[in-house]
Order: sequence, then C-alpha cells, then structure tokens
Amino acid sequence: MQDKRLKLIIIASAGYIALTLFSNLGSLRILALGVLSLDGGTLLYPFTFTCRDLLHKKAGGEISRFVIILSAILNLLMFIFIMIVAVLPADPSVGPQLTYGQVLLPGIRLVIGSIVAMTISELIDTEIYSLVHKHYGNSHQWLRVFYSNLVSIPIDTVIFLVIAFGGILSATVLLKLFVANLLIKFIVSLVSMGSIYLVKDDQV
Repeated sequence: MQDKRLKLIIIASAGYIALTLFSNLGSLRILALGVLSLDGGTLLYPFTFTCRDLLHKKAGGEISRFVIILSAILNLLMFIFIMIVAVLPADPSVGPQLTYGQVLLPGIRLVIGSIVAMTISELIDTEIYSLVHKHYGNSHQWLRVFYSNLVSIPIDTVIFLVIAFGGILSATVLLKLFVANLLIKFIVSLVSMGSIYLVKDDQV
C-alpha cells in the first residue's frame, strides 16, 4: 500500500513539474484558434491544477507547496540554461544556428510573468483546497477543485498577462488572451474535476 501511495505521489509530482516546463515553453508562441488568441502554454497548463490537487490529496499541503516552489526553481533554471546556450558562440562549421535563440530565447518579462503567476496562483490554490477540505472533510470532494480553481485561474491569468505582455500587446489582444485563457482553463478544470475521486485521501 505504501509503495502504491509513493508511486502516485511521484507520478503527480513529476507530472506537475513536467507540465509547467512544457507550458512555459509553449507560452513563447501566441496561437489563433478561431476567434480566440491564446499562448500555447494554455493548452497544457490547466492540467497542472489536476496534478497538484491529486498530489495534495495523497501527500498533503506541505508537500504540495514544496513541489510548487521546486517547479518554479526548475523553470527558472531551464530559462537560464536556454539563455546561456543562446549567447554562447555557435560552431561555424555546421552553418548558421540563429533559429535556436530566435525561437527559444524568451524575454525576461515572459520568464518572470510565467514563474510568478504560476507560483502565486498555485500556492493560493493549495490554501483554498485545504480550507475546503477542512470544512467538508471527505464529502463533496469536487468542491475542493471547483473553489480552488475558481480563484486561482483568474489570478494566474491576470498576473501572467500583465507582467509578460502589459504595454507590449494592445488592450484588445490582452482581453482576447484573458478570455481565451479563462475559457480553456475552466473547461479543462470542469472536465478533469472527477479525477479527484481516482485516489483516496491520505493527508489533510
């Protein structure tokens, strides 16, 4: 039983960290899906809330907060590594290698916006999850996901867009990004809400 619990904790932690890394890389590209504009990271980022909720359920709030902070540090190190590789001289014998830096070298505002928004919103999500859990106990488990995401998703979206794109993109584009982000994140949240019942509570 303990081995199964440990495996679930590792899967949820690794899934959470991997999804944040992939999402931040995806955020470097703004997509146009029909009438919606959204950063590519939005396609995956909402699933981080599901992983964090499952982690919280199996390991508790303290471990969840630790994984959130660890993920922020790893994302920062990833961007630093990309920047270092991009500015180091390329081997001329293999021809021009300009696309690496052009594609993967993000602006500092995007890096800060991504990490700050993710960390703040996820920590808030964790606290709300804990409060709802304490109030309802093991009943109405879906409310933990609903209420925590209801607050954390808008906070995450606003912080990221303001820091990363405020003053760069027009108000119209920012509004379209905000609406698209909320729409997709809430849809994914609602669809994945039932996953909270896949594992049983081990911690408060």
